[in-house]
Amino acid sequence: MTNRPTNRPTPPSRAPRSGSPSTQAPQQTAGQPTEGRADSSEFFAQQAASQNQEVLIRKRKRSHSKRKKRIRVALVVLVVVALVGGGTAWGVMSTIKAGEGAIHEASQAEDIQTAENAVAYDEGKTVKYNGHTYALNENMVSICIIGFDRTAPAEVGEKAGQADAVMVMALDTETGEATAIGLPRDSMVEVGEFVGSAFIGLDKMQLCLAYSYGDGRETSCQYTTTVASRVLYNMPISYYFALDLSGVGPLNDAIGGVALTPLQSIPNTGIVEGQDTVLFGNNALRYVQWRDTSVLTSSLDRQARQVQYIKAFAAQALGMAQGNVGTLLDLFNTAGEYSITNLGVSEFGYLATSVLSSGITSLNVTTLPGEMQQGEKYAEYYLDKNAVYETVLDVYYRQVD
Repeated sequence: MTNRPTNRPTPPSRAPRSGSPSTQAPQQTAGQPTEGRADSSEFFAQQAASQNQEVLIRKRKRSHSKRKKRIRVALVVLVVVALVGGGTAWGVMSTIKAGEGAIHEASQAEDIQTAENAVAYDEGKTVKYNGHTYALNENMVSICIIGFDRTAPAEVGEKAGQADAVMVMALDTETGEATAIGLPRDSMVEVGEFVGSAFIGLDKMQLCLAYSYGDGRETSCQYTTTVASRVLYNMPISYYFALDLSGVGPLNDAIGGVALTPLQSIPNTGIVEGQDTVLFGNNALRYVQWRDTSVLTSSLDRQARQVQYIKAFAAQALGMAQGNVGTLLDLFNTAGEYSITNLGVSEFGYLATSVLSSGITSLNVTTLPGEMQQGEKYAEYYLDKNAVYETVLDVYYRQVD
């Protein structure tokens, strides 16, 4: 786990006050030329001038940084104006403000769980773990990202298919830093079982099956999101974004294709392991969807490709958005046809503002560690609980000692 740096930069030293021991000119001694005192005074005058200049430079840098952030916010506002259609900048700012309130209200932590060897204080908002103290970062908002395939046949007794991919996007709304946490679909976790809409209990099974107990739409997304939150020690995840995998190609092409170095060769695509390529259309879909089911670790191999692809996609999309925030509008509009989400325009506007105003152009990606085993019938992935908790601390907390 990466410990976050906690030492603040040493503030610049102030110019010494006149008359203090460090600023008094040296006493003239017998035989010492009088210009020695003048040289000393000139030296301190130069030091003070230099420090004043440094202060001015720092102020200008801070002012420039704030000005750039205001410009980025203004650009995002223009995008959302276009998004809502016919709106005014004032109205859009009100919409974004409403989104901020909704996001923070939905992201309040409740019933936080901790690892067995951690000590919790303040209802889990402060914890001691392995000799260090961590405080919950209350600027975090999480979205459960779900990949599903409407064309895949459901198993007998299922109303919906299974989730092909599950990730949690954790965004720090203060810094704009974003981390995608990959949850392997075969993770053996507690999943809620339902008969119709009636909850009948929890049972340990593959994470991907949580989706199958719903309706293939909002209910399936909510069930999957609940399980994802439980895996991450009840970190609040109030939002979901589910993408039908048939939308991968159109989204991919909306940013001009995605360049990467394939981790695996994909049959009948021309995609060759280790050979740089730019993915377009159906090849992008095949790269994130294909797996060889005869191989025990095939779902992990596929997830590694999905993680690689998402990181490359995000880098290109965010980079383009810094120069043309209309990129976000294109992606939002394109995704609408293929997605299910409870993120409204106000929440989207606020999150877009948080990311773009911070100048973030990349995405941190991690996958929960564990071990794949062959079960009686299907592959079973057993999470490393300590490593999962350390991921939670790394993403959602700040080390304070």
